[in-house]
Amino acid sequence: MAQLTDSYDRKIDYLRISVTDRCNFRCQYCMPEDIEFKDKSEILTLEEMLTFAEACLALGVTKVRVTGGEPLVRRNVVWLVSRLKALGFEDVTMTTNGFLLKENLEALVEAGLDRINISLDTLKPEKFAFITRRNHFQKVWDAVMAALETPLSPVKLNAVAMRGINDDEIVEMAKLTLRYPMHVRFIELMPLNGDTDGKRFRSLFIPGREILERAQAELGDLHPVQKEDPAAPADEFKFRGAPGTFGVITPVSEPFCARCSRLRLTADGKIHPCLLTDLDVDVKPAIRSEDPIPAIHEVLWEAARIKPPAGVTLPEESRSRTMSQIGG
Repeated sequence: MAQLTDSYDRKIDYLRISVTDRCNFRCQYCMPEDIEFKDKSEILTLEEMLTFAEACLALGVTKVRVTGGEPLVRRNVVWLVSRLKALGFEDVTMTTNGFLLKENLEALVEAGLDRINISLDTLKPEKFAFITRRNHFQKVWDAVMAALETPLSPVKLNAVAMRGINDDEIVEMAKLTLRYPMHVRFIELMPLNGDTDGKRFRSLFIPGREILERAQAELGDLHPVQKEDPAAPADEFKFRGAPGTFGVITPVSEPFCARCSRLRLTADGKIHPCLLTDLDVDVKPAIRSEDPIPAIHEVLWEAARIKPPAGVTLPEESRSRTMSQIGG
């Protein structure tokens, strides 16, 4: 069967599945405190998500990431990981806020999870409580340390950079890579309907280039690390002798659309072909049809066809969905 490609001949080989729009945190850049979640009747079952993933696999998608919201609040998500691995995906990964990770680590490893990304924007408990609106820093940090003792090591830490909030910790976060086998990446802030859109977004935004320069000024030369996957969004570097890497993801200042290889499935059954737009293609009817695989293939090709070209820039107005609803 033909490899899924878009209208600009970019190979689509990476799927992100949002298993839920729900989360146990309320990070300011991701969602408002009073967000209304989708009714559970609107959310795909895990079996339906697996059917969609199977259809993607047949079209050459080899990598899948389980996201949310917070994926570990979804009951039986470990089962989904095991089934995705059993289907034959080369790389099955997860992004989590870490709150429920420690108690699920053993099961996730047994299920075949290949890698874990943990969102952690600060190393200061009081600042953690301010950003997430929840006082759970220690539990998340303990999960990070526990993950380093499993086959999921090295662990990736994702921090959203915000000027005046956590940019004073750029050097301290970078220093983690000198001590631990961690891949620490700062992600540029995006206006995605948290509490950081419009004027506030402009005041908080800090470009990836500045982040790298500030880390290098304090800690010495950064040496580029060659990408294992040319389509990966992070530009990663190493300090001399460091077991880990330090990097930036720059969707705003230096968009990487030209090498984008991904599609997103939202928890309510929409294919989201581009994080920088409001484009959605409803795939739920195809998933629930009598012969779902060919029906899903038809929708996948349509979603790939409308995937925007390289050079899309992120508008400063917020998107219609929050980051938690899209799946990151």
